[in-house]
Amino acid sequence: MLSSKEFVASLKENNQSLFKASQINVRAYFDSRPSQDEMVDHFIGRMVNERLNMVEIAQSVARLPADTSVEELQLLTKQAHDEANHFRMVKDVIEHITGKPLNVEAAIAAEAAKPTAKGADLLKKYEAETDPIALAAYQLVAEGRAEAVWSEMANCIDDEFIRRTYAKIAKDEGFHANIGGMKLEQLLKTEADQTHAEALIRKMRRDLFEISCLNTAAAPAARQLVEEAYGW
Repeated sequence: MLSSKEFVASLKENNQSLFKASQINVRAYFDSRPSQDEMVDHFIGRMVNERLNMVEIAQSVARLPADTSVEELQLLTKQAHDEANHFRMVKDVIEHITGKPLNVEAAIAAEAAKPTAKGADLLKKYEAETDPIALAAYQLVAEGRAEAVWSEMANCIDDEFIRRTYAKIAKDEGFHANIGGMKLEQLLKTEADQTHAEALIRKMRRDLFEISCLNTAAAPAARQLVEEAYGW
């Protein structure tokens, strides 16, 4: 059996094909030259996803037992604060694109009426509120993929304000993925727990790739990459 540190290192390595495929889809989306309206709709979905992440992480903090370490509390509350900042930052990008204030309440209501696929929905699907391994796995995979995606979006856009914003979000997402990795190293001490985490992450990778295809583009090269890497 691998040590928990070795096991998490293997998970990180195996996530790379998903991350690369998601970047290929992002590049294909921006190369298609979406209209301003399409871009705004796209980023409203991303804005709402950041808000959902904020809410879910904040709720997970509220549920933590009294013996939770101060260090873990600090990391998770920082992540919740980061997600709130990302919510604001994507709102600022939308207003930068349109040149007018965004009615956030109306935008959230419209997104609820015709929802786009969101990574944050996986927190409920995999019962992260009651399974700490699922929460940490989500952080490792979804936030790691988010780092790759936001970084690639920054590379795809010429506007300097948007590039800087997305690069900052990407850096934060990488930090959040590291929180998940550190937590998994604490949790995955037994073969049973490692098997559970690997099964969850295999499913999450596929879910997150399909989310990538729905939200950006479904590039054939991206699908070929993940099918070959994961045997789908």
